[in-house]
Parts: sequence; C-alpha cells; structure tokens
Amino acid sequence: MVPSPFGKTTSRTPLFTVIFLAACSFCAAIFSFAFGTAPVKSSSLTKFTLASAAPFQFKLLDGSSSALSTQPLRFLGGTSSAFSTPLLRFFSGSVSINGAGQSLLNNPSLRQNIRVILDDTDKQISYEVKIPFVIYGEKIAETEFEEGSEVSVKSVGGIVTVSTPKGEYTGRLIRLRAKLQDEYLNYNKKYFRGEIWFQAQNSRTLVINYLDLEDYLLGVVPLEIGLKDNHYFEALKCAAVAARTFAINRIWENRAFYDVTATVKDQAYGGLDVETGIDSRSVIETTGYILTYKSKPAIVFYSANCGGYTEDIANVFGPVNLPYLKGVQDGDPPYCERSPSFRWSENYTPAEIIRFLFDAKYIKSLNYILENLEIPERYTSGRAKSLIVRLKEHKPIVIPGNKIREVIKSKKDNSILRSSNFEIEIVKNGNGVTKIKLTGKGNGHGVGMCQWGALNQSRAGVPYNEILQHYFPGTELTQAYTN
Repeated sequence: MVPSPFGKTTSRTPLFTVIFLAACSFCAAIFSFAFGTAPVKSSSLTKFTLASAAPFQFKLLDGSSSALSTQPLRFLGGTSSAFSTPLLRFFSGSVSINGAGQSLLNNPSLRQNIRVILDDTDKQISYEVKIPFVIYGEKIAETEFEEGSEVSVKSVGGIVTVSTPKGEYTGRLIRLRAKLQDEYLNYNKKYFRGEIWFQAQNSRTLVINYLDLEDYLLGVVPLEIGLKDNHYFEALKCAAVAARTFAINRIWENRAFYDVTATVKDQAYGGLDVETGIDSRSVIETTGYILTYKSKPAIVFYSANCGGYTEDIANVFGPVNLPYLKGVQDGDPPYCERSPSFRWSENYTPAEIIRFLFDAKYIKSLNYILENLEIPERYTSGRAKSLIVRLKEHKPIVIPGNKIREVIKSKKDNSILRSSNFEIEIVKNGNGVTKIKLTGKGNGHGVGMCQWGALNQSRAGVPYNEILQHYFPGTELTQAYTN
C-alpha cells in the first residue's frame, strides 16, 4: 500500500536535516533493491518527517502531481528506508524536494529477483551437477566445484546439509550458482537460469530457483500461450505483461520461503528448456511494463477461453470490487469463438452425479435417486449463479456458481469442469433420469484476460496495449523499469 500523509508535525525540521534524511533514505532504498533486501514488515515501521521552507510536490505514476505544499508531511517507513519500498516503486519521474529530484522508476536498480519453488521434499536429494559451479551461503565461503560433481541434500531440524566431494556444508540456506556466466544449473532433468537454493523448512528441503524477474518470464510465457506464429505476437506481449504484473504482486507479498510455485497454481514455469525465440522477444520488447491501477500494480487474472464474455471477479473469487475486473464482452462475434475450447459437452449418468455430490460432502450416502438439475439464475456472462440438484427424499442441494466446476468434474480427465456457462439436457424414461448432458462454452474461470480472445485480436491486428485495455479497462500500461 502506498503510504500517505497523515497529519501535521508540531515543529519544523531544519532544511539541512531534511536533505540529509532524504538522501539517506534514497541510498538505503536503492541498496535494498540492488541487493535483494526484502520489504520491511509493519512491525519495523518508523516515522519520517519531511519539511521544507520552499514549496515542494510529489509527481505520481499516472503523471499527475500533488498540490504545492510547504507543510511538514509524515510518512510511515521501514528501518531500511525512510520511504517504504512500495512508495519508491510507485512514485515515478521524480520526488522533488526544493527542486532536487531522484529518478525512481525507469531505473534498472528497481528490477526485481524472484524465488520460484521447484521442489518440496522430506527425502534426500542426490544428483549430478552438469557444469562447474560454486557453493556459498551465510558463513560459508565460496567454494568451486568441477562439472559432474555429485551433491546430496538433506534437511533435519531446520538445517540443510549439502554433501559434496569436498565435504559437507550446513546452514538454513545454501546457494549454488554457475561458475561461468553463460552456463546454467540443472535440477531434476531441467536447466535453469540464476541460482539454485536449498533451504530447510523443519525437516523438509525446499529447492528454489532464484533469478532475475525478466529471466523468469522467459520460462513462463511459452507455457501460457501455445501458438508461436508472428500473427499472435501481440498476444504474447499481453501474456508477458500480465505474467510480470502477477509476479511483482507475488514478490511484494514477502512470503517467508518463496514467491511463486512453478505450477499453474501460480504460473507455469519451465525454466531454460521451454524458452523460444518469439516468446523471449515478447518479454524483451515489454521489459519492465506492468499493468497499474491508481498507481499500484493491478491484480491480473486470465483464463484460456471466456466463452464470449469475461466474468466479474466478485462472482468467482468473492466480495472483491475491482472496477477493471468486471465482465466485458469478448467481441461480437466473440474473438475466442475461433478456438477448439469455445464449445464443449459432457455426458453423465445419474450415478456419476450422485458420486460427485458424495465426494464433495453434499450427501453422506450414495443411495439416492437423481430427479433433476437446474440453473435458476445466471450472471450477465451466461455463467450459472447456482446449480440446484434435486434428489428423491432429500432437500434440494444448492451449489454456488463459483463451486460448480469443483463439484461436477470433467469426465475427460476427472479435472474441474471447463466452465460454469452451460445448458442442461435431462433424458428420462419410465424409470426416471437416465442421462444428463451439459453443453457449454469457454474454458476456465473467465476473469480478466481471455487468452484465445487475445490471440485472435492479435491476429486481427489489434496492438497489445489495446488488447490489455479491453480486458482490464481503466488500467494503465506502465514501465516500472528499463533493461
């Protein structure tokens, strides 16, 4: 959250003190960014006062400026910076004090590193490192190893031990990096940019890939957009911006051990092995660009196919009011209609529906007879607000719209249902219901950017900034840093 003024001080601070404190705060903040210091927690907040005999103003990220002021302003800041790091990240251009400014955005020192968890195990890890590498850590001097060296890793009681041909190294966190700049470490039959960390969490070993955010994106975008034709390049740039914005939000959550997983739980990440030329170009050409709303990084979501209409975030993830994540029409006709996932169907027996209800703990027995399924009301997008299941000798079961996909599984692979936008056809005979057919549109929750919609807008020649504005109306495309 961006700090804000909260009142007047009772006395003025001498101008020399102001300049000195401001200079210290900027230096501390830049040091923090350059060397990866984590954002300070609220428990370490301190008060910082700005006062000036001459008028000063703040320039905001959206280009607007605060009113000229000579009143002392107080901010909450951490011990590593009199300005908190979010303030530094989101004030752009300059912060002017008596006409002296310091560039805060479009600055390479603001570029972030990210921690991606690759593995989490209580078993011993043993493997061969394919390149020359260096082990180091807190109280562990840098030690070089030849290619082909075997390492074994095990954590016990919050301490990780890495056994090597040169002996054992112990600590809470032990780091590996490539000896040569143009070589890359391997783990679990994959190669990764950056460093590999082994970190103990009680008696579990967390394997973390620590790398530059832009390098991380090189291994994300290829897995988010499968089509690699130049016709779809603008969509690839959309994916790069969305993935970067998502990652920055995760980094600033300041989690204890890692920032993101390498799975679709956050963003699929495949490391060096999945990189392609066209995907990498989309990342490079959008370096540092993120989506912002009111000078903060936007919360971004995307799904494979919205079925013609995206969904309001509140209808899927609960009572959240974000104006840029309201449902929008994908196009008329929908851009995403030209895709293999726009329409789908599923066929079930009554027993399969009963089993779904049982597994989801809506009923305690399988001995029920299905009488009907119905959708009493829909959202503007066409998605179901709820699904009512009627069983003989049981009260109606109401499944909320945002839970339907978790309860009614896809028979294709027993994964969640492709979308909650579907029609129901009940087939009956003299003995009751014999078959249930669902015919639906879309694939995914539908919130935010429709990937197939973005692909086909790109094919139609729509620039990536306009595509992003379509799916996230009211946001701004902001370059937080350059390469």
